[in-house]
Amino acid sequence: MTVFLTKLRGVGVLALAALGLALSACSGGAPLEQSSGGSGRSTAVQLDTTATLPTEACGLLTAREVSELTGQDVQQQAQGDACRFVDAASPNSPEAVVLVSLRPASAFAIAQAGNKYSRRSMVRMTGLGREAYYDDYRGDLYVQLPERTLVIGMPRRLEDRRRDRIATDLGRVVLARLAARAPGSAAQ
Repeated sequence: MTVFLTKLRGVGVLALAALGLALSACSGGAPLEQSSGGSGRSTAVQLDTTATLPTEACGLLTAREVSELTGQDVQQQAQGDACRFVDAASPNSPEAVVLVSLRPASAFAIAQAGNKYSRRSMVRMTGLGREAYYDDYRGDLYVQLPERTLVIGMPRRLEDRRRDRIATDLGRVVLARLAARAPGSAAQ
């Protein structure tokens, strides 16, 4: 009987160790805190295996395209999974003229739901992707793509131009570029 209890205790320790390893492996899919850009708050977003590399976000727009649409001379900089277009006269400034990123598909639902304040400033945009919203308070355009969310942020207020129109025009350029890269596209 003593031998049986000793073996049972050994099996229990092994089972407990295996359970601990299994639980620690599950933490790889834990929510990540990703900033929505500019509000100082974070939103929990599930880890998406289709997350992009900075070079992918920076391949969506050129500095020339952003300069033409914003009327400002800009430089392109990769930052994390986003691409920043900063004022060429002050490239070390923390402020960006335009931010571009591809987020997980779930980011669209989070942006769409928003908080009490931003729901009042969310404007539905037509002609962009499956569905699109512009957050006039933050200056962010959210475009629902098949497997991701395109976010074009314009954190600075522009004195003589409407941010929503510029963000929409930038969104059209990005969508055209993504369509040209799609499998089966004649432009490939």
